[in-house]
Amino acid sequence: MSPPCHVFPVSELPAHVQADVRGRKRKLDGDSGGGGVDLSKCKLRSLAQYHCEIEQPQTPNSPVRCWAVNRFFRECKDKKGTFSVETTAWEGTNGAAVGAAGSATASHQHPGTSVADKTMYSFYQDD
Repeated sequence: MSPPCHVFPVSELPAHVQADVRGRKRKLDGDSGGGGVDLSKCKLRSLAQYHCEIEQPQTPNSPVRCWAVNRFFRECKDKKGTFSVETTAWEGTNGAAVGAAGSATASHQHPGTSVADKTMYSFYQDD
């Protein structure tokens, strides 16, 4: 079973990523104590998931409609190794360039999803 998911405003993501899953401050290579993790300098990764709905679930052979839901992650490094942070909502609010990984506002995005959601779900994990 996975650990509980902590919810916090997307504006707090840069502060939350400074600590590991145990709440200890992350140590960076060459860090003399003053610097922290800068998400905008971490490698951007993307993942396309799909949200599907059956148009009429009670009808046999009813069409299934699917929409791409683009999710973005930053791959960062500390002294312990590489860790990933989901940054989907953050990418649309901090002015960070989405770059070659794709657009944060995909044309095939499901109408009920929003990358500008102001809630961030923390499920980053140390490797």
